Amino acid sequence: MKRVISLIIIASLLCVAGCGSEASQVVTPLRPVKTIVIGKQKLGKMWAFSGTAEDALESDLSFRVSGKIISFPGDQIGRRFTEGQIIARLDPSDYELEFRQARANMQQVKANFVRSKADVERNRQLFDRKVISRSEMDQAEAEFKSYEAQLSASAKKLDISQKRLSYTTLRAPFDGWIGSVAVNKHQNVQSGQAVVGFNAGRQMKMYVSVPDTLIAQVREGDEVAVRFDALPNRKMTGKVMEIGVGSSEGSSYPVKVYLDNKDKAIRSGMTGHVNFLGHSNGEHSVILPMAAVLGGADGSRSVWVVDPATTVVHNRPVSLGDVTAYGIEIVSGLKPGEIVVTRGVHKLKEGLKVRLMQNGSEG
Repeated sequence: MKRVISLIIIASLLCVAGCGSEASQVVTPLRPVKTIVIGKQKLGKMWAFSGTAEDALESDLSFRVSGKIISFPGDQIGRRFTEGQIIARLDPSDYELEFRQARANMQQVKANFVRSKADVERNRQLFDRKVISRSEMDQAEAEFKSYEAQLSASAKKLDISQKRLSYTTLRAPFDGWIGSVAVNKHQNVQSGQAVVGFNAGRQMKMYVSVPDTLIAQVREGDEVAVRFDALPNRKMTGKVMEIGVGSSEGSSYPVKVYLDNKDKAIRSGMTGHVNFLGHSNGEHSVILPMAAVLGGADGSRSVWVVDPATTVVHNRPVSLGDVTAYGIEIVSGLKPGEIVVTRGVHKLKEGLKVRLMQNGSEG
């Protein structure tokens, strides 16, 4: 009897369990995927070339006269000067003596000129009254013209000597700082000999060499992105100012890029990279994020394309082009308007139904 009761209880439990499984069926959730719709884009390709920053306004300052340096405030690299401040001075003794002699000579000539002018006026009155002859009058006028010429010449000599005296002081031609020092205090220097290298620092320049295959796509006024190894977290914008018309070694052309340096973050000698964004050739390109492309064991490349009617994914082989500033170029395999999965591509399989997400929201 007990055995019969046990069998009835087991049968009842199995029946209840069977009914429960039929009542609660397990539903597999759709996998959400982030997608983009392929559009027509005309995007260029990114090229990067290395270069070294230099001051766009950098001058080797020198004296216009020779002499011995007796004062040298600018003998410290990095010292700042405003426009007009004294950087160095020569011994002015010889030039002061030259100036005083020229001034004394001019004063003497001027006195003779004044006397001669008065003689001419007096002789003209005597000549009009026929007291003196014509030859005496001509002699007085000739003497006056001689002193007049001497006065003009002595004035020029005085001006020259005054300028030579002023040339013994070397002043900052603009706001900037000392970049290099070529001489020492108490040293005799010649006219035109470099004394200091003076940098403005307001604007920097970089020279890069662009291959002949790409130079046609570089234009004056193009904006470029510049990064320096010493400033890894800063991206700066430069402008192409000059493009060489003749090629240098290796069939490349020099290109000068200017950078604004108002905050003085860039220093002369820093190495960096200039990134050019090439101009489109007029053909439409398909650009995808790198994460959207699958790599096969045989070297093939593919993406997941979503059927908009069924939201089922299908694997599509594609051919890749160049890497651009915006992603990787798809040369063939896709058409505008198709939906491509951009995230979670390694967790999908052929024929899987998905839930679309566009720009971070369900669609």
